[in-house]
Amino acid sequence: MNPDPRSHRAYDIPCLDDTGSNYDDWKFRVSMVLRLRGLMNIVKGIEKCPPEPARDSKDQDALIAFEK
Repeated sequence: MNPDPRSHRAYDIPCLDDTGSNYDDWKFRVSMVLRLRGLMNIVKGIEKCPPEPARDSKDQDALIAFEK
C-alpha cells in the first residue's frame, strides 16, 4: 500500500543554509515538489494561477468577522 503522497516526507524541504552550502539539495527538492504538485508551469510563467474560488456572502461575512 502506497502512502498518500501529500503527507509524504518528500515534501519536507530543508531551509536554505545561510552559506548556500545546501543549495543544490534545496533546489532539487523544491523543483520536485513543484513538479509533483503540478505547479512548475505556474512558477515558470507558462500557465497562469487558477482563479480563487468564488465565495458566497456568508463566507465573506465570516472572513470579515475573523479579520477584525
